[in-house]
Amino acid sequence: MKPQVTDRFDKDADLADVVHSVRENGYAIVENVLPHETVDALLGEMESWIEATPFGPDAFAGQRTKRTGSLVARSATGRELITHPLCMDVARELLKSSTEFQLSQTQLISAYPGSVAQKMHKDELIWDFFPFAADHHVMCQFFWALTDFTEENGATRMVPGSNALSPDEVGHEDSVPAEMPKGSVLIFNGKVVHGGGHNRTDAVRQGLILSYCSGWVRQEENQYLVAPPELARTFPEDLLKVIGYQQGCFAMGYAGDIEEPMDVLFGRKAATPIVPSEATRNAANATAREWSQDVVDRTV
Repeated sequence: MKPQVTDRFDKDADLADVVHSVRENGYAIVENVLPHETVDALLGEMESWIEATPFGPDAFAGQRTKRTGSLVARSATGRELITHPLCMDVARELLKSSTEFQLSQTQLISAYPGSVAQKMHKDELIWDFFPFAADHHVMCQFFWALTDFTEENGATRMVPGSNALSPDEVGHEDSVPAEMPKGSVLIFNGKVVHGGGHNRTDAVRQGLILSYCSGWVRQEENQYLVAPPELARTFPEDLLKVIGYQQGCFAMGYAGDIEEPMDVLFGRKAATPIVPSEATRNAANATAREWSQDVVDRTV
């Protein structure tokens, strides 16, 4: 399979053209979306967390690569980026077979010098290798370049048009590096074959993955531990809905007594609280004891 020319767009490109490339080619690169000041602010907010992150435990995660998560809790700039119009518009269009979509994962990837090439793979396989239909997209990802991405520093390698192929059917010669300047974004679906490249330079390559998924599948990163209710209440509602504090796909994700999560989170209606009070726990325990005793009385 001969590599095709990488599809590239400027930040003012037509949304339909970008989405078409993501559907058919598997990915699209939109250049110079973020000003460098925004990228630098994000890296500054995440610097201490990156330093504390250990290198990966194996070749796939990258033994010279750090993967730092929990962006929702750790970075104000990151929270703004999660609801960036480009992310929202492309994800909404690609995942429109689902009534709602949600944030699945945040991961700031720092590939240090010597970080080796990753095994080619498809990210959609995280859902226990479930065989989604060829025309059903359940995942949309945005890899923001926080430094320049070049072939020399290990830019992600993409296999154009590989949606219907197995990773075993393609080789390195079929892939192309997703080279892009700082502030650009690589958008790709969950079906395209890809893998991180080999960093042969003496500098760290850094990028931020923001992954979105349909509202009826489990998120890869547990956003409710990252942003528990006491923290979530400090966030704007558009962000809360994206990270999962909403009902998706009819009744998926309701809270309390079959109520809208946002209503329970903010106490808008009388409802079972997400975190019960001591009195509520005592009452629930008393009811459980009474029920258990009743069962005993009726069986003796």
